Amino acid sequence: MMEDDDGILHKEKSRLELVTVDNAGTDNRPLQIPKEIWLLVDHLFKNASRQEDLFQTPGTQGELQQIFDCLDTSIPQTIPGSNHSVAEALLIFLEALPEPVICYELHVRCLETSFDSRSCRQLISQLPRCHRNVFKYLMAFLRELLKHSEENKLDAKMLATLFASLLLRPPPNLVGRQTQNDRQRAVGFIYGFLTSGDDD
Repeated sequence: MMEDDDGILHKEKSRLELVTVDNAGTDNRPLQIPKEIWLLVDHLFKNASRQEDLFQTPGTQGELQQIFDCLDTSIPQTIPGSNHSVAEALLIFLEALPEPVICYELHVRCLETSFDSRSCRQLISQLPRCHRNVFKYLMAFLRELLKHSEENKLDAKMLATLFASLLLRPPPNLVGRQTQNDRQRAVGFIYGFLTSGDDD
């Protein structure tokens, strides 16, 4: 299903096609999210929940190219490459979005309210629908990974640090002007969602 421009995340090279998917087993409401994110997360959810060093071991250039070629086609049956390459492809994809999942206009407010979980949830509810769906989908997936932390060696602080830099990127006018405190508050914002039971 497609959604109007106000709800679509855009990518420089190609528009993101939205697909309706089940909400990663968290509830019965379907989500509309970009197919690339759904395919990568679904693959990792099914094949890499217990994978050690996920998001820490880089993929290979050859496998990454195969993955991106595969995603540029229709919805593939399987994604090629190792779990590490698929995980890196997800990070690259999120970093390449011209507008991050948490929109630039909410960036400063997210930092200001990072200590208050209720305010954080209210801000997420103000995101355009597709951005909000992607955020919820990713948080549900990362919380699922944390359930297997004894095996995959992941912890909430590491995931919050990594994903804050992708999901809560500073707007262009603030790039290079971020303080250590700003970065810590961005990590704290994501950390609160990873350690809570739900993001509603």
